[in-house]
Amino acid sequence: MEVSNQVFIMTTNISTTEKTIWTIPNILSTYRLLAFPLLIMLILREQTQVFAFVFTFNLITDILDGWIARTFDMQTELGAKLDSYADTATYIAGFWAIFSLKGQEVWPYAPWIAAFATAWLALHLTMFAKFGGIIGLHTYSVKATGYLQGGCAIALLWFGLWPWLFYTAICWGIFAYLEEILIVLRLSEPRSNVKGLFWVLRGAS
Repeated sequence: MEVSNQVFIMTTNISTTEKTIWTIPNILSTYRLLAFPLLIMLILREQTQVFAFVFTFNLITDILDGWIARTFDMQTELGAKLDSYADTATYIAGFWAIFSLKGQEVWPYAPWIAAFATAWLALHLTMFAKFGGIIGLHTYSVKATGYLQGGCAIALLWFGLWPWLFYTAICWGIFAYLEEILIVLRLSEPRSNVKGLFWVLRGAS
């Protein structure tokens, strides 16, 4: 009887672990990671319309996984890491596509894009230097950046460059990454789902 109970407990723990790992948000983030090679292949083959469709779908799943995780209390450390790596892969594909498929339209704005890319790279180098890897801070400002830049990229791929949206997305993105750099420097250990610098400072006071 005791052995049977132990087996039941072990089985229950395994089942619970599997359910925790394979949540809908984690599945969506995993999909975005697996879609990265497809996006690169579409860029190399210059399949602009197909890339635009897949890229748009990926951005929609990015919005959905965060909303589902928050609404149904499915936020986990693994989910935060998967989402961060999936976001990084999507950024890489997006920047590659912008210059490869829409180069003539965006080259005049290259200095602005370089400034944004420098802020993004500085954030990730800071994370690796302090914590040895990417941490999913998921601040409100960076979430807003994702929406702005996603809208800008989709507009560019489907309709062409909208300067007002481009400048808004770039400037807000630089601000958001500088905020996250300050947060990383402030933290003593890795944390995920941080709202912003204000909340970090308030929690430390």
